[in-house]
Amino acid sequence: MMIFGLDTNVILRLFIDDDPAQRAAALGFGERLGKDYSAFVTLISLLELDWALRSQYGFSKKHVTLAIDKLLHTRGLVIKNHTLVVKALRFVESNNADFADALIACRLSEEGCQSTKTFDMKAARKVPGMELLT
Repeated sequence: MMIFGLDTNVILRLFIDDDPAQRAAALGFGERLGKDYSAFVTLISLLELDWALRSQYGFSKKHVTLAIDKLLHTRGLVIKNHTLVVKALRFVESNNADFADALIACRLSEEGCQSTKTFDMKAARKVPGMELLT
């Protein structure tokens, strides 16, 4: 089966209808996922999606979490480091953390880092494994 990579702007159109032609193309592509081909989504695209949905389209953390979770359960969609993304989403839900901070901390923990040093006080309070660099 063929596999295609997806840029963030294609993924974004699955959730946003700000360009009807692009949305129709994205939805049409999505209808054939898992049947005719699969698609691959990188961690970078998920981070960019989180940023765009919250800062450009006013989505709440909860709605972004639901959007990413929906991607995780989409037939034919391959998410890079699927279990890592699930773990980060759990941190977001249980600690009201930002997805990007949770994903960074989870990824660095997988790399064997003792902790993730940050200057972000909120992240240090909310994300397990993050601590302030003082």
